[in-house]
Amino acid sequence: MPAVLRRLLDQRATPLPATVRRSILVVAGVAILAASAWAWRSSGLSGRDIEWVPVVLAFVVAAPASLALKAAEFRVAARVVGQRPSIRRSVDVSVVSSAANLLPLPGSLLVTVRSLSEDGSSYGRALAASAVPGLAWLGITGLVGGAAIATEGPWWLGAATVAAGIGALVSAGVLFSNTAPADGRVGLAATILAVEAGWLAVSAVRLGLAVTALGVSVAPTQALALSVAGALTVAIGFFPGGLGIREALIAGLSPLIGLPFDTGILIGSLDRVIWLLFLAIAAGLVLRRPS
Repeated sequence: MPAVLRRLLDQRATPLPATVRRSILVVAGVAILAASAWAWRSSGLSGRDIEWVPVVLAFVVAAPASLALKAAEFRVAARVVGQRPSIRRSVDVSVVSSAANLLPLPGSLLVTVRSLSEDGSSYGRALAASAVPGLAWLGITGLVGGAAIATEGPWWLGAATVAAGIGALVSAGVLFSNTAPADGRVGLAATILAVEAGWLAVSAVRLGLAVTALGVSVAPTQALALSVAGALTVAIGFFPGGLGIREALIAGLSPLIGLPFDTGILIGSLDRVIWLLFLAIAAGLVLRRPS
C-alpha cells in the first residue's frame, strides 16, 4: 500500500502540459469573473449592502491565521523526515507555496517537496512527508464536514464525505508510519492532527465571515459543510488554487444546506479576493525582506 500511495502522489505531482495549463488558467479566470458578475446581479446586492466589519476581520485575522497554519503545516511535514526548519523559513515556504498554488499545477505540493529535498531528504521521503498533513486535512474535513452536511443537507452526501475522510486518514496513517521517525511519533501525529483541525476551523471562519459580509446569517454547521469544497479542490490539484472549481463547489453545496445558489458563488469569490490581497502583501514583504 505505501508503494501504491507513493506512485499516486508522484503522478499527482506531475504538472500538466504547458498548453493545457494556460488553457485552464484562462478558462477558469473568465468563468469565475462571469459567474461572479451574474451572481452579483442576481442577488440584487449593491456596495452599500456589504458589511465591512467581517471583511476586515477576514483580512486582518482569518487570512494571517491561514498563513500561520500553512507555516505550521510545513514544519510538521519537515519533522516527519527529521528536519526542524526555522519559523522564518517555514513562513517563507508557506508564502511561496501559497503563491505557487495559484498556477495551474499542484504548486503547493511541488514547492514543499522541493524545499524538503533541498534540506537533505530524498524526493520520495519528501513527497510522502508533504502528503501526510494534506491527507490528514482531507480526512478531518471529510469527517467533520461530512457530519455537517448530513446535519444541514442530504444524509447520503454526508455519509459519502465521511467515508472519503476515513479513507484519507487511513492513507495519511500509512504514509506516516512508513516515513516518520520512531522517536516522538505519537506527539508528532497529535501535532499534525491539531494543525489540520485548526485549518478546518479557520476555513470555516473565513467562509462564515464571507457569508456574514453579504448580510446572510449562517450556522456553524453550514460553514463547516462549505469547507468541504476547499478540501475537494486541493484533491483535484491541477486547477490554479482551485480557481473556479472551489467557487462552483461552494455554489453547488449551498442550496443543499439551505443557502442560495448565487450567494454561494459570491461567498467563494469574496473569500478568494480577500485571500489574494493578503497573499500579495505577504509575498511583497517576503521579497523585500533582507535574506
